[in-house]
This record gives sequence, structure tokens and C-alpha cells, in this order.
Amino acid sequence: MGSLYIVICDDEPAQLSWMEAAVKAWAEERRRPVCVDSCRNAEQFLFLREEKREPDLLLLDIDMPGADGMSLARRLRAEGKDMQIAFVTGLAEYALDGYDVEAASYLVKPVEEKRLYACLDKAVMRWEKEPTSLLFETAGGMARVKLTEVAYLESTAHNTWIHGRGDREPIRCITGIQRLEERLQEISGNFFRIHRSCLVNLACVARINRKEITLDTGEVLPVARGRWVALNQAYLEYYRGRVE
Repeated sequence: MGSLYIVICDDEPAQLSWMEAAVKAWAEERRRPVCVDSCRNAEQFLFLREEKREPDLLLLDIDMPGADGMSLARRLRAEGKDMQIAFVTGLAEYALDGYDVEAASYLVKPVEEKRLYACLDKAVMRWEKEPTSLLFETAGGMARVKLTEVAYLESTAHNTWIHGRGDREPIRCITGIQRLEERLQEISGNFFRIHRSCLVNLACVARINRKEITLDTGEVLPVARGRWVALNQAYLEYYRGRVE
């Protein structure tokens, strides 16, 4: 399992500091790898997600200067972002509004540690249960695809084609395969580059040899000469992880 990425967005420095320390204490107690970032307003959060990636959980204050937390949450949902959002605020009257943006939890300040821990535990349960998705940028907008439905990615010229399992039509993505590989490595260890222009989902591989792999769809893909040893090791580690 990868690291859970949590972002805390709150304009109160003391609250922000306490929340960050509490989340790290929860992670240590639960023995769960976690990465935590913090920001003071919606603008900082939007900049942060461009620099890094979408968080798995956003702990979001509502009453902030500039764009408030509810406006930010509505914007994220309008963009198709499916991250979990938990509101952390002193404005209890906004609780019902949280349903409009599918809020995972609602914590009222001053936040009790046990309630925060319960919120984080619930977020982990949802995270483990739901297949991880990735947003792919296409010429016509954004396409959200569950990684379990991706068989392999293939680079051609300036595009990357996302090939799904079954009869699904490939999606033409305008992001380069190198950038997509970096994003995939952050959230999944299942993808391996078998040659310069192809990333394959190891969960879809039925057979491998030194020259080619066969997917569970029957499709055959070539393996670069210098990639066999690393591919064989990655394939064995993937299946050892499944058995364990």
C-alpha cells in the first residue's frame, strides 16, 4: 500500500500546527505511512496540488479569507475531483451544506483528538475499499479512469494512449508518458515500463519472457532487451505481495 497523502487547509496557525501534529501522531500510532502538507487558504491549496498531486484526504476549514472552504470544495467537485473532504470548522450551521459536496466527515472546533482519529480511520477504510483513480488530460477535457481498468499506456509522438481492459476504446491523453509514470509511481507500484514508450499494469500480465509479455486480454507487447531482469524482478515482487 502506498502512502496516504493528507492536506490540511486552515487559516489559523495554531489550529494548523495542532492538526498537523495530531495527524502525524495518528499515523505513528496506526503504523501507517502518511505524507502531510498544510496551507493557509484556498489559493495556496490550488498551487500546492499543481506542484504535487491531489490529496487522498483534504481537512478543510470553511471560514477562511478569500475563497472559503465550501467554495473550494464545490470547485473541486465541479472539476470531477474525487478526493475525500472533511470539514474542520467552528461554523456548525454549515454541516448540512457538506452533503452537497459529499463531505466524508464534519469536525467542529475545538476538534477533539478522538474525533479526528475516527475521521482519519474512516478515511483509510474508504481509501482501501475504493479503487484508485487517476485524472488524464485529454484534448476535450479531463477523463477519470480507475487504475484497475488500465491495461497499459503507450506513447506515440506527443500523445499517450491509455489502453483499457476489455473492449474499451483507448483514451488519447496529451500528457507525456514520463510525467504519467511519475504520477503513477506516487500512487501505485503496479506499473512497469517495458520499453521506452510503454508502461504496463502488472496486474494485467498473464505471462512474461525475455522478449515479450502477454496480457490477460491475449494482447502481446514487446520487452526491451535491457528491461528483462528488472521486469522479472518487479513481476515476482508484485505477485509475492498479492500472496502475502
